[in-house]
Parts: sequence; structure tokens; C-alpha cells
Amino acid sequence: MLLAQLLGLYFIIVGVLVLYRQKSVMPALTQLSNNRPLIIVIGFVELLAGLAVVLTYPALTMDWMGLISVIGWMLIVEGIIYLALPYGKVHKMIRSFNTPTWFRAGSLLAIVIGAYLAGIGFGFIQ
Repeated sequence: MLLAQLLGLYFIIVGVLVLYRQKSVMPALTQLSNNRPLIIVIGFVELLAGLAVVLTYPALTMDWMGLISVIGWMLIVEGIIYLALPYGKVHKMIRSFNTPTWFRAGSLLAIVIGAYLAGIGFGFIQ
């Protein structure tokens, strides 16, 4: 339940902030994509976090625990992409997702997933 609470609140807060501050976040992501060492560090951190989540919730089921497992696998895949692909391809990939449409869609999806996980974690949803 702790991870459902933690990820739920995190997704809600980040989703709302990114939606609200999109014009500030997009240029920051552009600057991040220009920083090769930072991308490598983020890749290692995402890989570590993803492994921790997947080892805690390994089952891919059709419930909230499966959703947490999918989030963990997404972190692992993104971490490996950042570490394994050449810098130019990673930079191009980040640029392709750095659009207002992706930010709005991602923010709204994060809020919905966050509300679901927080609802489960805090007992509002059974």
C-alpha cells in the first residue's frame, strides 16, 4: 500500500505541476537533453528505481499491483534506453516527446493514474 500511496501522490502532484507550468518545464527538458552526463545519471537512477519497484511488485496482474509493476518496467526500459542508445538518438527521442500535446496528455494520464493509486492506497477505492 505504501508504494500505491507514494506513487499516487507523486503522479498527482507532478501531473498538476507539469500541466500548470508547461511553459517552464518544456525549455528545462530541452536543456536537460543537451546535458549528456545528466542523461546518463538519470538513466542509472531510473534503472535502479525500476528494479526496486519490479522486485517489490513482480506480478503483471490486472489490478493496482500490476499497474505499479508496469510503472517499474517502464522505468527499467527508459533507464536502459538512456544508457544503451547513442546520445544522438536519446537526444532526438527526448525532443520528439517535448511537445505541448505530449505534455498535456502525459499530465492528464499521470493525474488519473495517480488518483487511482492514491485512492487504492488510502482506502478510498476498494
